[in-house]
Parts: sequence; C-alpha cells; structure tokens
Amino acid sequence: MDNQINDIKPAEEAVDEVFKVEFTEEQASHIKKFGNERRTYPVPTILIVEDQNFSRSLLEGMLSRSNPCYTAANVQQAIALYAEHIPSIVFLDIELPDASGHEFAALLKKHDPNNFVVMVTANNYTKDVVLARENNAQGFIVKPYSRQKIITAIDKYLERK
Repeated sequence: MDNQINDIKPAEEAVDEVFKVEFTEEQASHIKKFGNERRTYPVPTILIVEDQNFSRSLLEGMLSRSNPCYTAANVQQAIALYAEHIPSIVFLDIELPDASGHEFAALLKKHDPNNFVVMVTANNYTKDVVLARENNAQGFIVKPYSRQKIITAIDKYLERK
C-alpha cells in the first residue's frame, strides 16, 4: 500500500455499526457477465465514491479530462453505478453516510474479484489499512493527496491490466 507505516495511527477500539449492502441478483449477474470487458476499454473508467462534495469534485476534476468518470456520494449510489458501468478503477472513501467503504470493497471482492479499488481517505488507522488489504484494495491514499499519487494508482492499474 502507498501509506508509510509511520503515518498510520493506532487502531481505535470502538465497534463500527454494521450495515447490509448487496447487489441485486440482476446486478450481480451483469457484473459477472461483463466484468472482463473492462480490460478492453481504451482508457480506464473510474468510479469515485466520496460523500464530501469538495473532495469528490476535486478528484473528478483531476481525472475526467482523460477518463470517463462516474461519481457517487454514498454506497447505494455506488452500487447502482458500479453494476451499470463496471468501472476499471474505484477510488473509495471509507466514511460514507449509508455504509462504510470497507463494506463496499468487501462486496466488490465477493462479486467481482478482479476489481481495482484504491481507498482514498482521511483515515490512516492501522485497522483501516488491514481491512483495505483484506478486501482486496490495491491502494491506500491518505488525504490530503497529490495528483501524482492518484496518477500512480492509475498507472498501477494499467500495469496490472
């Protein structure tokens, strides 16, 4: 992960509230059927899942000139957009209003194990890095982030493709 160990804060002891997130049967089938097609896209498509308007707009502004971008302010919007567009890369915040980014990442791991998720968050707790790894995230960028870190994550996807 892109985070330096010295920057990681100790894990909090609080237990997070559990939310239930899931694709419909039809959405899951669509992802399974068309998931491999994203490798043929001429440029990566991107889903940005961020509840803060400023952060979402900033990231979209960085990326939309060269990549098709879709944006979601919560997990329910992200589920619908992911199932419809099956993006190449998901830039995913952890703290979202209706569920955690970790839950969405776990859902993607379950239904689309070839996904490419980059956690983009103000959280730099050890537990978040561990959960990101467990949920198949390929990157972990702590806010404030630079354009170069975002581009590096996209380059990592392109190398893997």
